[in-house]
Amino acid sequence: MTLLTSYFVSKPKRLEQMDDAFLSLTKGKSITNNPVFDLWVFESGTVIYKGISNVEKTGVHKTTITLETINKIKSLVNHLSPDDVGDAKGRENPLTIIKFNERKMVYQSVRAKGSLFKLNNLLENIASTINSDD
Repeated sequence: MTLLTSYFVSKPKRLEQMDDAFLSLTKGKSITNNPVFDLWVFESGTVIYKGISNVEKTGVHKTTITLETINKIKSLVNHLSPDDVGDAKGRENPLTIIKFNERKMVYQSVRAKGSLFKLNNLLENIASTINSDD
């Protein structure tokens, strides 16, 4: 009985699993030193950021965003269109990957249009805010 009680008392709180994120963003490398990072957004408002290179903060950082922002992200995701991707040109612009609802969009953020452009800007703004926090 003591063992069971000990197990339940000391059981750690479940941490977010990256696979549980409803959306993830990966900013890839380019020949021009653009920021390289990963961002995971959870429905609870939790955001996990992993700075990789050419960013102010490297490593894993965690923050929260408002449910209003979560709803804005969901609305933009629901309005994404293949036409929003634009043309990929040149290697100086990094590829960005957004994963959501078991779908994946690969694009160059400088060529994004419509809802993808707005979503990309919103997610990059969240990442920028994390980089500027002390």
